[in-house]
Amino acid sequence: MKRGLRARLFAALLPALSRGHVGLSEPWRKKLLGSLAGKVLEVGPGTGVNLAYLPDGVYWIGLEPNPYFHPHLQRALGLRGLPGEVLLGQAEAIPLPEGSVEAVVATLVLCSVEDPRRALAEILRVLKPGGRFVFLEHVAAPRGSGPRWAQDLLCPLWAFLGDGCHPNRETLALIREAGFARVEAASFALPLPLVAPHVAGVAWKE
Repeated sequence: MKRGLRARLFAALLPALSRGHVGLSEPWRKKLLGSLAGKVLEVGPGTGVNLAYLPDGVYWIGLEPNPYFHPHLQRALGLRGLPGEVLLGQAEAIPLPEGSVEAVVATLVLCSVEDPRRALAEILRVLKPGGRFVFLEHVAAPRGSGPRWAQDLLCPLWAFLGDGCHPNRETLALIREAGFARVEAASFALPLPLVAPHVAGVAWKE
């Protein structure tokens, strides 16, 4: 769990910091989230910006390791009018039974989890057969490129300032290796410093 002054400060600053990215990535969020149904788990929901893109009728579960985000999430859930709950926990140890949700959502989360392979294994575990994992993540630039050199150089400082965020994490490769039956993803760039390369897509459980 994330506690202390840094966690409290990050929770206070994130709404302003994330506003630009939400606007730039809104078409992807609408496309990925608008067709979800049933019980939906979101890992690392932060302030709950994705709630606005979920359709009526879903039951939303927010798994957030930073307790200072929980009041934001409760308010956002109430304003959206969806049934749901907020849980304290980490993606590496999801406190839900195996095969218990129809979908899992992660947006700008896998860059900052301590163990992305374990987190993906947990996501796969809690999905029902045929369930889907939808993701929107910034990723590492190609090896040998100037942007990748900058990502590698600045990663320690970026991670310290950004709540553990790794700008050079090869997240799509990790998703493809995680054991999903099928992965469909698109790569694109957003006009952002250091974290321009992005991927978005869906991974299905067999």
